Amino acid sequence: MQRARTVQLLNQGTLLRRLSAVAAVLWGWGQQLHRYTLVGGLVFLIDLVSYWLLMTAAGSWFLYAHFISRTIGGASCFVLNRHVTFRRSGMAGLGGELLRFGLLYGVSFVLSSVLVYAYVEMARLGPMGGKVVAECTVFLFNYTIMKYWVLRPNAS
Repeated sequence: MQRARTVQLLNQGTLLRRLSAVAAVLWGWGQQLHRYTLVGGLVFLIDLVSYWLLMTAAGSWFLYAHFISRTIGGASCFVLNRHVTFRRSGMAGLGGELLRFGLLYGVSFVLSSVLVYAYVEMARLGPMGGKVVAECTVFLFNYTIMKYWVLRPNAS
């Protein structure tokens, strides 16, 4: 409904109304990106603490620890982003969203795994540094795909 109203304002009215509609769209996008960043920070913390515990307490190899911690983070990522960032609730569209998230997660998982390995083994950043840099690298990629494909807005 908001999207239809914005398009209507952009197609008619004064320059001031058009600029106001553009500002409203940018404001909404900024708020959503802010929520995504906060949720992403929490998910990253869950992922990083799991990663650290697996390496230190369990003695796991850094890549095995990454595989497990990224999976834990991925599950919390879907739930939190669906409800907090993109404010989706109910069962409508859940199956398609889960399928699309699974595909995004698969691509993101491979990308982050390759980057973790490269940053640890080739760039010599160490397991924690490599993990942090890799996850920060895929952050905006994930946001863009989550917003426009996985949890895309309902057509109005």
